[in-house]
Amino acid sequence: MRCKFFMWLAVNNRCWTADRLAKRGLPHPVVCPLCDQATETINHFLIACVFSRQVWTFILQSLGLVGIIPSAMDGRFTSWWASSSKRVPKEMRKGLNSLVILVAWVIWKERNSCVFEGSQPNVQKVLLSVRDEGLLWCMAGASKLQELLSRSLSPAAAQALLARDVGTGSV
Repeated sequence: MRCKFFMWLAVNNRCWTADRLAKRGLPHPVVCPLCDQATETINHFLIACVFSRQVWTFILQSLGLVGIIPSAMDGRFTSWWASSSKRVPKEMRKGLNSLVILVAWVIWKERNSCVFEGSQPNVQKVLLSVRDEGLLWCMAGASKLQELLSRSLSPAAAQALLARDVGTGSV
């Protein structure tokens, strides 16, 4: 339920990012805590941020979904998500939606860790979290996510992807 609520907030631009905090005169980070390069907005940190694009690139490339990797030119998270969903076969859409929710949720948690705990952004840690959470989601019944992994990769490659050591730069 937390992920669904977060996605509702993100889609409706209701997350408490720096741009929203600034509008209300509240203390906020000057720049994105993940990349330290631009003003933080929901759209920036989910798809335009260099850090987030590294995460998306690695995951989508590993799944053979290179055509939907977000670019710096993608302005809105919701537009990118909708167009990406349309670009995959219909039977893969629910799995892709689960993956998008999972990755966005983990990036949000990493952002919060940087803001509230003073940690440094770590792509490998995010990839490991996506892998671990993804395994839990699949075990809990996210069958379409599991299908996405098995359709995008051969069964052996899917297992290898889930079993790789993040310390080597792999999921």
